[in-house]
Amino acid sequence: MAKGRKNGCPVSVADWLIYIMDKSQLEETWVRIYGLTSMTRTVSGETEDSSADTDIWSEPYITKRSGTIELEGVKKVIEATGEVDRGQELLDDYAEQAGCGADATIKIIDPYGHGIIMDTIVTSAEESADSAEQTRSWSLEQVGEAEVIPYVQMTGVHLLRDGEPAETVEMKAGGSQELISIRFEPENASNRRFRVNNSKRAAVRISDITENGFVLTPVGMGSAEVTVTTVNNGCRAQLSVRVMQAGA
Repeated sequence: MAKGRKNGCPVSVADWLIYIMDKSQLEETWVRIYGLTSMTRTVSGETEDSSADTDIWSEPYITKRSGTIELEGVKKVIEATGEVDRGQELLDDYAEQAGCGADATIKIIDPYGHGIIMDTIVTSAEESADSAEQTRSWSLEQVGEAEVIPYVQMTGVHLLRDGEPAETVEMKAGGSQELISIRFEPENASNRRFRVNNSKRAAVRISDITENGFVLTPVGMGSAEVTVTTVNNGCRAQLSVRVMQAGA
């Protein structure tokens, strides 16, 4: 059993990291899909040459798998920018395409950092709404066998402000927010999940937590220690936040 997980507690989609490749950039960029509430993946044991039908065929030799992925979620808007989540936007864009234009590359990482990359076709995107929220759903067809990503251990974590290492931040009560970025060592560490602890919520609020960082909002005068601890290897980084009186 993984450290910190209670016996019998289910693993929810919130514990998984699901990315889609943004091929519109000069360099292929992975974009995480936020706002997901469920994921269902089915895998077929059939191969292109129907080898799975033979009596001697066994699991290690299946090389051309296919399957489907069903994603559901709620419409996610980034608080700091007011923009719709880029990952959901990319899924919608692919669903509107036909043929090769709908060919999306997906990366799925489980709660323990083990991941796969697969080629898919986004076959549909649907949206519904009730009195509470907008619900989104996407259907994807897997093409070929998924590629297993080699596992890379986490060795360190650092907090950055404006791209520079940060150990202290001074803010004004009721003033502007601060974006704190996170840098991992190595950059390609497999399990990039982390926990954020705030020692004084009456002084500062933490929001918009992503694998790239989080937002600090000054609430009231006081000092707080913000601690980031990685799930893999327990690497830690601390930030001292001092919120002063406005106009001081």
